Amino acid sequence: MKKNDEKKLNTEQQQMDNLVALKEENDTLFSQLTNKNEEYMVKLDKRLTEANYPDDEKTRVFNDMLKEIVSQQSAGVTARKLYGTVTERSVEIVEGPQQETEGQVQRSENWKLYVDGALMLGGMFALITGLSALFGNESNTTGMGIITLLLNFIVGGFVILAITKNAPVQGVKGSLLRYILVSVVAMFGWIIVMTGSMAIIPQSLNPLMPPAVNLIIGAAAFAGKWYFKRKYKVKGTLF
Repeated sequence: MKKNDEKKLNTEQQQMDNLVALKEENDTLFSQLTNKNEEYMVKLDKRLTEANYPDDEKTRVFNDMLKEIVSQQSAGVTARKLYGTVTERSVEIVEGPQQETEGQVQRSENWKLYVDGALMLGGMFALITGLSALFGNESNTTGMGIITLLLNFIVGGFVILAITKNAPVQGVKGSLLRYILVSVVAMFGWIIVMTGSMAIIPQSLNPLMPPAVNLIIGAAAFAGKWYFKRKYKVKGTLF
């Protein structure tokens, strides 16, 4: 019994020493955070305290998080991009990772959804414009300008992101109506930007590109979407 007790005490002491070491490492890592990431961790700490999450477990979780945040922040990746909102992260820590259930889909971070959507809508519009110009009767006067093309990718990403984030959820009242309204408004805004840029911006600043160039850009965008989705394991997209 004495040996077992002594072994138990040694184990407990070792665990305490490990926790002390982790706390010291956390303090060092915390001091290296940017202001935005520091604010994120402070808010998360407050949320977990309010949820009565054990301090020892919080120390371990924070150690893993802080290491990843510090290693990524030099590349401009924030804690929010890595872990979602403070609310989402606190729920995940307290309740564990949420499993996908019927009517609910786990989605990737907003920036991943944005890039995926920009490549999809931008590439699709480039292909359609290229084909229309190539087989139309006035291929020399129809097409898409360079600035319009860039706006199409930039705005298209926001359009797809808005539609994706507001996709209807089974069992949630009003989610279908919200989805329809957001989709209509987003697509209408996209059309206004596209047609407005072609009508307002002088052709000297927004020169038309040959149909073949539009087709190449469109094909490259779809190839980029496929690669990006596989590489970053993007979830919850429209397509």
